[in-house]
Amino acid sequence: MNLLNAPKMIWSSQDGWPELAKRHPSVMATFFKVVLPLSLLPIAMILYAASWNRSVYAPDTALMDWVWIAAVFLVVEWGCVFAMGGLIQSVESRDHPLEYRDGFRLAAYAPIPIWLSALSLFVPSLAFNVAVALLGLLASGGLIYHGLDGWFEHNKSLTTLSRAYTIFSFGALIWALVVSILVVPLL
Repeated sequence: MNLLNAPKMIWSSQDGWPELAKRHPSVMATFFKVVLPLSLLPIAMILYAASWNRSVYAPDTALMDWVWIAAVFLVVEWGCVFAMGGLIQSVESRDHPLEYRDGFRLAAYAPIPIWLSALSLFVPSLAFNVAVALLGLLASGGLIYHGLDGWFEHNKSLTTLSRAYTIFSFGALIWALVVSILVVPLL
């Protein structure tokens, strides 16, 4: 995939998606090439924030507690990607049969902006971190909508919008639960 097309994929069904649609990697190939490396970024950033900026986020929380929270967060992240893959397969299978690996592939690409938003933890500002995380969530929604349209050819129809809304709503709920897994133990 051309990395210059990657940002365009958030707001276009034509840039990058047709190129990705030509390939059909296995679930495990997608997991090891996309999900695993990118899902480690938030974990690394959580541990960075715990080590260098703990006073901004949770000054009374021990570093070992942060490590446990990061480990749980990682496992939950992976589970969420697999669950989203099943949801996408289920939603898209209404019109035509869809293999799980194709639903999983979109589920693997959709959270990339959210994972990248973890880089905001370099800036020790809770307001900034929340703003960047919300932008990541919105960009993820764009990837879901245009991924559905680009891969499954709905031609920007109401069907695409409805399905994207269903998938995004479920994903946003999962995202809120994952964030609460991180935040609640720190309170």
